[in-house]
Amino acid sequence: MDIPVPKKTSFPLRHKWAVGLLACAVIIAALWASLLDKKTYLERHSLMIDTVKHGALSVTVDAFGTLVSAEQKIITATSPGVVIDIKHKPGDVVAPGTVIARLENADLELDYKRAQQQTAETQAELQQLDLRQQRELLVERSTINLLEGQLATLSFRFQAQKDLAEQGIISQLSFLETQAQLRSVTGQIDHAKTRLSQLQALHRSTLQVMQKRVALSQQELASLVSKVAMLLITAPNDGVIERMSLELGARIAMGDHIATLGDQAGLIAQLQVSQSQAGSVQVGQPVDVFVGDAVLNGEVLRIDPVVSQHSVKVEVSLPEYEHLDLRPKQSITASIVIDTIENTHYIRTPVMELSTLSVDMYKVLETGQTELVEVQLGQRSERYVEVKSGLQAGQSVVISDLDALAKARQVVVIE
Repeated sequence: MDIPVPKKTSFPLRHKWAVGLLACAVIIAALWASLLDKKTYLERHSLMIDTVKHGALSVTVDAFGTLVSAEQKIITATSPGVVIDIKHKPGDVVAPGTVIARLENADLELDYKRAQQQTAETQAELQQLDLRQQRELLVERSTINLLEGQLATLSFRFQAQKDLAEQGIISQLSFLETQAQLRSVTGQIDHAKTRLSQLQALHRSTLQVMQKRVALSQQELASLVSKVAMLLITAPNDGVIERMSLELGARIAMGDHIATLGDQAGLIAQLQVSQSQAGSVQVGQPVDVFVGDAVLNGEVLRIDPVVSQHSVKVEVSLPEYEHLDLRPKQSITASIVIDTIENTHYIRTPVMELSTLSVDMYKVLETGQTELVEVQLGQRSERYVEVKSGLQAGQSVVISDLDALAKARQVVVIE
């Protein structure tokens, strides 16, 4: 008898696709589960870990700069010349009268010698004029004295002849001749005195003109003496030479810059603050100035209104610093305290990008395990950032850049 053969049952095509999708889902779920269970092990020394602190947080703006003199003296050339000697260079400490450099000017020295000769000549002319006037006055006075002697003789004769003429002893003609001579000598004396007075006035006028010539010559000589003396460039006061651009053989014109002299006893900090942070800086804010291992507590004095090379210049006063060896142009760093938040939590500013106030960070547990927590941040500075929530005082947190692991929700174990 015939045995019936069962017919093959074939699944529809859509059933096959369903089975395939189910298998893929199972595989993906298994892989995802394996990824979630996979742990990333990191060495502690390769991470930056900070402990959450509680207290007052100073919000600061960090800056860099240099120390500059609070008072500066610009030394300029008061006489033109050629640099023939340089005694001091930038950085040298000088006292008043210290010779910094020496110039040479052959034309100026020649003018000085000519002025000396001219002054000597005018002084000699003045002396000659004075002697000549004295001699002329002596001649006039001698003439007057001679006439006065004649007048006295004629007066005696006139008195004697007057009585004799009245008595008829001498002729009337002789008496009249004596009288005429008396009047003539009297007139000559009056003219001589008038001439003497006019001569004295002329002498005074001529002498004044000559004295003015001598004074002018002396002034010119004094000016040249001063200019020659100024070929020696000296320090006007105590200080340190901050800048000097002299070179041997260089020709210096009047008014050219010679050196900048700074007051070493009065220094201020000149900081460069980023223009994006300069708006938070105000006059009077406290500043911590770091000079080597020393920290000086200063105060913002002035904020430059002009932006230069993407930064703003800020000047900071400094306290007493006699115990420190500070010099102009010394490099410094500083932190300007723009705000102080009392009774808050804070950590060192993480190195990751903080584009939002909420960030996922790895809290370090005592076992070495980590817990990914959401941390709300507040105000920040370049050194510290305020923690609003997510962490407590005393807890440790990784501040290294683990942003890629945090986004993948990766488990991190610190060895």
